[in-house]
Amino acid sequence: MSYSIIGQYVPAQSFMHKLDARSKIVCVFTLAIVIFLAGTFQTLLVMAASTIVLAFFSRIPVHYYVKSMKPVLILITFFFLFHLFFTRDGTELYSIGPVAVYSGGVAKGSFVALRILTLLMFASFLTLTTKVVDLTDGLERLLSPLQRVKVPVHEMVLMMSIALRYIPILMQETEKLSRAQAARGADLTTGPVLSRIKALYPLLLPLIVQSFKRAETMAQAMEARGYQMGAKRTYLRELTWRTGDTLTICFTVITTVGIIFLRS
Repeated sequence: MSYSIIGQYVPAQSFMHKLDARSKIVCVFTLAIVIFLAGTFQTLLVMAASTIVLAFFSRIPVHYYVKSMKPVLILITFFFLFHLFFTRDGTELYSIGPVAVYSGGVAKGSFVALRILTLLMFASFLTLTTKVVDLTDGLERLLSPLQRVKVPVHEMVLMMSIALRYIPILMQETEKLSRAQAARGADLTTGPVLSRIKALYPLLLPLIVQSFKRAETMAQAMEARGYQMGAKRTYLRELTWRTGDTLTICFTVITTVGIIFLRS
């Protein structure tokens, strides 16, 4: 749970928390595209520096961001080492037998690692500063025009909302089961990789059973409350678009145009 940012909301008094969920969703998806459009290391550094500024203004403790990076370090390390040993551009810096490290490999690996970190930071801003209910409501409003072509937008967003809510719950269940197995003498953290994988087998069956029980309980609760697919629904809380949302969208558009202009 301490390493997951999915489905977690950290309440705070910041301008990012007060923004409408729709504006934050649009900005994050736009900035994600901009990150992949950034073709120079300097441009990506500017965007990475902007995440540090936004993290400061979000008033969320730093350890939330630090812990959220730990699960992705394996992926980042893999991409960095891949480019480090397989990219043959630039001058040769070091070599041991057939293995050689080039300056282009170092630059490319650092560029990809920084791109993934920047993308994760922007995604964490969305999840940490937006409640799951507001996030799904905002996404449903943005996708509502697709209902005209018979796309089940509400059902799709409902499934996403349930998934976001159940990811932390499943992680809690996994943590409880792992502690119970450890109390019975199971070793889940040391030893060879294959032995640790085999030690996870006793966790799978109880976790699957608990998941089906929770799904059945929620289905019965929805039926008891008269839920019907495709029915027209109302909202308990209406989303409010403010001036700050418009300014945020305008700033994001200007940034996107600037990045595209620098690429051309």
